[in-house]
Amino acid sequence: MDKSFDAIVFDYGGVMITSITNKFVPLAERAETSVEVIREIVMGPLGISTNHPWHRAERGELPLDQIQEELESYAAEYSVKLFGDEIETVYSNTKSGLTAPYTIIEPMVQKAIEVQQKGLSIALLTNLFTEFYPTVKEELTDVKFDAWIASSEEGTRKPEAKIYERTEELLQVSGEKILFLDDFTPNLIAAKEAGWSTIQVTDPLKAIKELDNKLLSLS
Repeated sequence: MDKSFDAIVFDYGGVMITSITNKFVPLAERAETSVEVIREIVMGPLGISTNHPWHRAERGELPLDQIQEELESYAAEYSVKLFGDEIETVYSNTKSGLTAPYTIIEPMVQKAIEVQQKGLSIALLTNLFTEFYPTVKEELTDVKFDAWIASSEEGTRKPEAKIYERTEELLQVSGEKILFLDDFTPNLIAAKEAGWSTIQVTDPLKAIKELDNKLLSLS
């Protein structure tokens, strides 16, 4: 195994499970707006951390059941009508009239296990509401991560610098020895600023191939 990396850090949504972005397509169609607009109304801006209710919930500052009621003012800025079920729809893991459930990306799960077996540390770094932390741990019970970094547990979220620093502390690995897989560009930019190497996951199978290419076998 290539010793230029000591740890591989995986995001959750879009890397270990199917992307949250898929949930916004039917929401946008129903609201007669773009995916970008409905996603920003519900999730806040992607590139920065703010006091948007989604961001506050990811930092553990706001309960999940209070997010929806606080979205109305953001929707009003875009003259978009909300239906009161946007948060439930985005996080629902059951088949509904709007969206399909999330599914585990098994090849990525198996790759994480394989990487660890070859001697590297692995970690999960995710922006996650407090209410879903136990569910995620249960879903990924087969993966024995050396560190779990959930934003709501740490009080900081991607792309804030503090959460990358915390990951290094928990892994006891310096940034230049970390390779990070995430699907959101701002999170990867922040990781690079911390000295990490990155892989952007747009297609999980292609990302696995890229990971394999970076991790050369010792001969």
